[in-house]
Amino acid sequence: MAPKKTEDLLKLKKQIKEKTLSPLYVLYGEENFLRDIYVRRIIDCVPDGGFPEFNHIYLSGADVTFAEYDNAWESFPMMTDKKLIHIKDSGIFSSKRTSGGASAEEKKEFWTEKLSRISEDTIVIFDESSVDKRSALYKAAVKAGTAVEFSYLSDADLVSWIIKQCLNAKKRIAKENAYYLVTMCDAGLGNINNELQKLLDFCDEEIYKTDIDRVVSKSMQVIVFELTDAIMEGKVNKALSTLSGLKTVKESAFNILYLMLSSFEKMLHAKIMTSSPQSEIATELGVAPFIARKYIDSARGFSEDALVWMVRRVAELDLDIKEGRIEEWTALEQYVTECIHFIKK
Repeated sequence: MAPKKTEDLLKLKKQIKEKTLSPLYVLYGEENFLRDIYVRRIIDCVPDGGFPEFNHIYLSGADVTFAEYDNAWESFPMMTDKKLIHIKDSGIFSSKRTSGGASAEEKKEFWTEKLSRISEDTIVIFDESSVDKRSALYKAAVKAGTAVEFSYLSDADLVSWIIKQCLNAKKRIAKENAYYLVTMCDAGLGNINNELQKLLDFCDEEIYKTDIDRVVSKSMQVIVFELTDAIMEGKVNKALSTLSGLKTVKESAFNILYLMLSSFEKMLHAKIMTSSPQSEIATELGVAPFIARKYIDSARGFSEDALVWMVRRVAELDLDIKEGRIEEWTALEQYVTECIHFIKK
């Protein structure tokens, strides 16, 4: 039996292909690139009749008022059979206040009524970064229509996707080089696609590792991993050289410090969860599978005591920076050398 996420996506693809749309969709998840593709495909199935301002209504953000939603819900399509309401990041399927600061009870009452009464001439898309699947409103929306989660793709799926895009462009890339490209980018197909397009424009018939090194911009996450690797290996000069390069291009020392803190926190979390499956660790950390693997691998190079110390030390340096006792870049360089000396004890 296929996983439920796969079943839901296959159902959505079938509806789009046959143009037999549900009255309501909840499309959600961190993989924005794919989610945007399917939102657009649903929208393309609903003609605007030459009056997009009346027939394709777009509402965005958590501060849209109940009155604005009412107007969209109650309006009639003009010169066409159906209208479409695209609601972006409403937050109604979370516990946070929305709709102009309405209480949870007001929100529940308003939306319970709306979700139970969708006109036959209306298609509604909720386009959400995240949802609480336990919420009564999410369950009501699922009952009224179709929900599809767009999670980060697995490593294997990302590699397959890159190879397919290359073939479509009449070019080749080896599996190991496709995976190397994945590890050089921030999570998400959108980021990978941006770098892949640069490679497709640059390369001739095949994309090699040397091309990726030459063309692809390393994500800050990759650079931070290089820093933490240098710390783990006790390579002071390599770590300080990496910092010098970042200083030259005017990166924020404060931002780098907190990216390192985030990395060490995730490594500590991964170390504590060492007996759990990688997929479970990735979900718990809120990162893509290939990034979770890096945290797991890196955590093996540090003791739990070292990771705890490195996390706590950032809080002390943060206070020193804010109280003017130390300059940001000096604090960052000091932190890196202190980390290396600590793990050498």
